[in-house]
Amino acid sequence: MLNRLEKNDNERIEKVGTKHETSMKAMEHSLKNTLETIEIKTHDEMADLKNQISLNISHIRQNQVAQIKSYQETSQIELKKLGEHTKSLDMISDSVRNMVTLSEQCNKILEAVSLYPVHSCRNMRKQSGQYMIQIAENADPFKVLCEQAKFDGGWTVIQHRFDGSVDFYRGWSEYRYGFGNLDGEFWLGLEYVHQLTKNRPHELLVEIKDFHGSYGYAKYDEFEIGSETEEYELKKLGTYSGTAGHSLVDNKGKKFSTFDRDNDLSGHNCAADLHGAWWYWSCTYTNLNGRYQNTTNEWSALTWSGFKDDWRGMSYSRMMIRDIVN
Repeated sequence: MLNRLEKNDNERIEKVGTKHETSMKAMEHSLKNTLETIEIKTHDEMADLKNQISLNISHIRQNQVAQIKSYQETSQIELKKLGEHTKSLDMISDSVRNMVTLSEQCNKILEAVSLYPVHSCRNMRKQSGQYMIQIAENADPFKVLCEQAKFDGGWTVIQHRFDGSVDFYRGWSEYRYGFGNLDGEFWLGLEYVHQLTKNRPHELLVEIKDFHGSYGYAKYDEFEIGSETEEYELKKLGTYSGTAGHSLVDNKGKKFSTFDRDNDLSGHNCAADLHGAWWYWSCTYTNLNGRYQNTTNEWSALTWSGFKDDWRGMSYSRMMIRDIVN
């Protein structure tokens, strides 16, 4: 009985072991199949990924080649444009050189015209500048500054001050033949003014400006000074018109004075006292050759008292004469 039970147990154990072994083999086979499937799938996916990467790299290279080609074409177009611009610049440069040459030739012609002496600034072309004047055929020509724009032009500038760079406190000999430079401040010279005004009737124009920028002018329809033997007397002074005031009211008939040639009517030397040179009487209402200074009340300054009824200094003065054509 016991043996039979033991035999049955062994049979059962053997069956269980066989069943377990069969189950394990089935699981092992299933796992193997699964791994093979995964390996195949992974291999396929890796192949697909490799192909996709290859395609992407090829696409990138194609884009790079296309961009490089586009850049090359653009560069060639720009280089062509640059060449065309260079040609244009060369043509412009040639034109500028031709214009400069033409301008130099014109300047030489104009200079030749300017150097050819005429009788007055009225006979000049309508452009302000320096010209040669010859009063008479037997007279020596001399250079003057002509104003051709303001007041209908034709004016000969005989005095010009605007920055104080030239000292106007000078003696008789310098006032006789002038000083300064026509390009800057200057006094033309009493002898030249006499020669200009003795043969033909002239008018006088005086321009002034104070240090605040206020401008005025005084015009006299007649003007003449005498010879040196007459002490360059202010022989003629016509009717006044303008905006600056009639500050030459008492200077007509008076002789010119400098610090070393006292011709005024006072008991002292007006030219020395007023630091200037002028047709002083005792002494004057104007002092255009006085000291250049910004002041509100100083007789020795460059003044024209009729402008503002005071002795303020002027920053600018210009005297001009013009022959009268009937």
